[in-house]
Amino acid sequence: MTVYFHANFGLNRPRMAGLLKRALENPGMKDTELAAPFGYKAPFAARYRSWLHKTGLIEPNLPVKLTPMGDVVWENDPELATLTTQWFMHWELTTDPTRAETWHFFIHEFLPQHETFTQDDLVAGLTEKLRVHSEQHFGPGSQLNIVIVRKLIECYTQSEGLGELGIVIDKGKLLFRGTNARTLGPWDTSEQLDKSFGW
Repeated sequence: MTVYFHANFGLNRPRMAGLLKRALENPGMKDTELAAPFGYKAPFAARYRSWLHKTGLIEPNLPVKLTPMGDVVWENDPELATLTTQWFMHWELTTDPTRAETWHFFIHEFLPQHETFTQDDLVAGLTEKLRVHSEQHFGPGSQLNIVIVRKLIECYTQSEGLGELGIVIDKGKLLFRGTNARTLGPWDTSEQLDKSFGW
């Protein structure tokens, strides 16, 4: 189970693309060196390497190495800007409950049950889901759950995250499950993914 892999650093595609470019060009660099141009210390690089792994682009450890699917994405879209890339990242982030449990829960359990919801609704749902792991860390009143919910919502509503996919629509205090008519993926092979970049 992986829950709090992001700390306070949300999914941010421009930062991820910048870190990935630097890591691929300088394979011997450690997290402190990778983070320096961004004005942060080693935890910044570690968290964004975690995001890159959770979204299927890289293997989990240093030195940074692209996955076969990540190689296709990098070749076609090094800025991580296209909708194809965003859909790929979404599918990878939400498919495996052990890799990113809260994202899997949100997409596969919570959203199908809620056409509209508030942040408090999502905190309550997440608390019930995660408290089995640690009542102290994820039980009622957990500050971690509040941060996780904030990162989930930012991920699916902000343009630098996956907001362009229309999965969640932010209307202030009330959030809506999106009804995006055009989805891409998921993909079983690198070849299928590569063809999608022509869309």
